[in-house]
Amino acid sequence: MKITPFSVNVHWDKRYPKAGTNDCPLQLFINLKTVQFKVGLRLYCTEKEFQALNSKGGSQEIKELRRKVEDYVRKAEMILTKLPKPTRESFQRLFKSETDIALSHKTDIGFLFEEYSEQLMKEDRIRTATNCMQAYKSFKQYKSVLFFEDIDEGFLKGYMAWMRGKGCSPATGQIYLRNLRTIFNKAIREGYISERLYPFKVYTIGTSAKSKAVLYPEHIKKLWEYQPSGIRETRAKDLWFFCYLGNGMNFKDAAYLKYKNIKGDKLAFVREKTKRTNTVSEKEVNVFLHKETKKIIQRWSNESKANDMYVFPFLNDTITEQERERRFKTIKRITNKSLNKIGESLKLPERLCLNLARHSFATMLKLNGTPLSFISDAMGHSNITTTEHYLKSIQDKNIKQMSESLLKF
Repeated sequence: MKITPFSVNVHWDKRYPKAGTNDCPLQLFINLKTVQFKVGLRLYCTEKEFQALNSKGGSQEIKELRRKVEDYVRKAEMILTKLPKPTRESFQRLFKSETDIALSHKTDIGFLFEEYSEQLMKEDRIRTATNCMQAYKSFKQYKSVLFFEDIDEGFLKGYMAWMRGKGCSPATGQIYLRNLRTIFNKAIREGYISERLYPFKVYTIGTSAKSKAVLYPEHIKKLWEYQPSGIRETRAKDLWFFCYLGNGMNFKDAAYLKYKNIKGDKLAFVREKTKRTNTVSEKEVNVFLHKETKKIIQRWSNESKANDMYVFPFLNDTITEQERERRFKTIKRITNKSLNKIGESLKLPERLCLNLARHSFATMLKLNGTPLSFISDAMGHSNITTTEHYLKSIQDKNIKQMSESLLKF
């Protein structure tokens, strides 16, 4: 006979009677061998009624109470059988996720979203965790009670139509659907649901074809010649050109750079966006240190040049990742506010912000006739594309030549 690694028993808790009555709450006592805990059922009865639950027959009220308790017990046993490595937290999330016991054959998506978000937070992946829960809230707005079994191709198409109706960009909906796809894969991998329920075999999320705003050479020339007013504008302009001259570096990568990333006349780093992906090897981005880039570092860098010190004094390792993320967002917001004022003064055709540095870098190289694969490698793109199958790392001399051409308008 198969021995189950758990037991489920009904407990009558006489410590907490309802005020003015002899009714006390019913609980399930869960024994997982290594841990024991109780879960409330929101059911109350007297001690005599509790004893009657173990017998056959009884009044209509007793029969109804017995049915509800048996449903709860079956649900608990089903969950414990389903969970590969049950814990108190994972059991309670799944057990409490469905308010209607009649629907216990379905699996609520919420507990896995919450579990995955908590896992991301523990890994200090704050932004990803926040995005994950934003996606979940969006799905709950679309349909308040949502089970894996209810999500099919029709649901996904309907959700995207609903997002467009709200005025959201297609890119936002696609980002949220990728979060849902991650949760589906997790649910299948951990045995919560069957692979036959996977809706992304027939539905393709796709990508948004929205074009990127850029600055063309004549606009970059105007920005380069602009005389900033005050320290914030000076720093904002410098940070924009640091990103532009740094292979269109994402500002988060710039903020998280440390002195150990400086290797002679090069910056070598792995993008923050891809650091925690499950790829076999992380793609290192190599950037030639243009003479203007060195000047910017001299003007704004930390006094300490120790290997583990951040190049710019925005962040430090004495605070939590949550606090670093908050500080990063603050400095980015302040910098973009100053850049926007500069852009308005210059009457630039696009709203000037840090992101434009990355887009403008790529455009400048394209206008100079640089092969697309070369640009992709310079920017650290690691997604699987045709060019990536044969693309080699850019040689140092080519990196230098490319970098020195960026201010030749």
